[in-house]
Amino acid sequence: MTEPLTDGPVVPGVTGPRMPTRDDPAAPDAVSGGPGPVRRAVRRLRRVHWSQTVTVLWLVAVLVHTVLSGRWWPMLLPDLAPPFLYLTVPLLLAAVALAGRLRRSAPPRRVTWTAVAAAALSLVLGWNSGGLQWRVLFHDPASGTPNLRVVSWNTQYWGSGSDRDRFYRTIRAQRADVYLLQEYITTHNDGATILPVDELAELRHYFTGYHIGIRGELVTLSRLPVVAERLVGPGAATENRSTNWQTEFQEDKVLRTDVRVAGRTVSLYNVHVPVQVDLGVSPLSGRLYRLMHANERARKAQFAGLTAELRANHGPLLVAGDFNTSPAMGDLRTLRGMLHDAADAGDSLYPASWNNQAVALWRLDWAFTDGPITTDRYRIDPMGGLSDHRAQVMSFTVDPAGQ
Repeated sequence: MTEPLTDGPVVPGVTGPRMPTRDDPAAPDAVSGGPGPVRRAVRRLRRVHWSQTVTVLWLVAVLVHTVLSGRWWPMLLPDLAPPFLYLTVPLLLAAVALAGRLRRSAPPRRVTWTAVAAAALSLVLGWNSGGLQWRVLFHDPASGTPNLRVVSWNTQYWGSGSDRDRFYRTIRAQRADVYLLQEYITTHNDGATILPVDELAELRHYFTGYHIGIRGELVTLSRLPVVAERLVGPGAATENRSTNWQTEFQEDKVLRTDVRVAGRTVSLYNVHVPVQVDLGVSPLSGRLYRLMHANERARKAQFAGLTAELRANHGPLLVAGDFNTSPAMGDLRTLRGMLHDAADAGDSLYPASWNNQAVALWRLDWAFTDGPITTDRYRIDPMGGLSDHRAQVMSFTVDPAGQ
């Protein structure tokens, strides 16, 4: 028997095609006669390749980071990611998308080029967050002799546990005119209680002829004439009143020392911005997020005080220290925009300063200049592994007064 060609009702005993119902996903569209809405949606999803999805999600993540980092405190957690990811991930995603064109079952060209375009845009947006010091390729070392040599170093609890003679000799071996040192502190046996250090006698012994300036955890040593010294930002309130050690430790994070170089007064700022996240606290604990929020307020206060101070200082200046801020974090957006990065005169395209005792993937230590002062040389020194931070070793030329 010949099967009927129509889609009419099925007559018992007669074989023919089944009549689609209204709820059948395969039912034709009432207007176009094409596939139903469910099937059309399934087909669209099948045309979205995984590489396109991942790349677009990465682009969204970079866009959120660009807008919110340094402005919204929960971003402190994702900001812990190594900065180089903002450069390598887009390149990897673009390479994977292009490589997909070589497969026999290659996705449509539209999918490939959408993924490549999203990767390129995320690379552009994340470029300044990637930590790439590309200006070192164009730095022309000065032909003259620098007249200011500075070392900035976070000593990690003042070289706690290391041989004292080795510790001081390692610092002195840099033969700097000025040392900007952080963490003149130690810890109690429980490892959680911060205590002051009393090694003034050792400092006088190893650095004979140097001015020794100590405020809280900050130590500035200078063999150049010192004309003034004071705290900046929240710490300024502790300068002329009696405070306990814990208050000094929490507030005294920027120490300004003015020295005479080439007939000019140069302001040197020794900086240690509070850490953003306590990695020893579980991310499943509410305490971690309360600490993050509190630390963010403390960090913003220090950055605000330092920025206001620098805007009011029209002379030559150097700002250096442990900012606990990577290139991927928006906290340094203002300072990087108004000052010159000393690492542009370095020899490394990726000058990572932490973690010196493992794999150095982050730059947390920075140095900036402004005014008639030029960075001639910049390098990162491991300092014999005595700290988890590498030191910044720098040479500058301060233009003589009258030029």
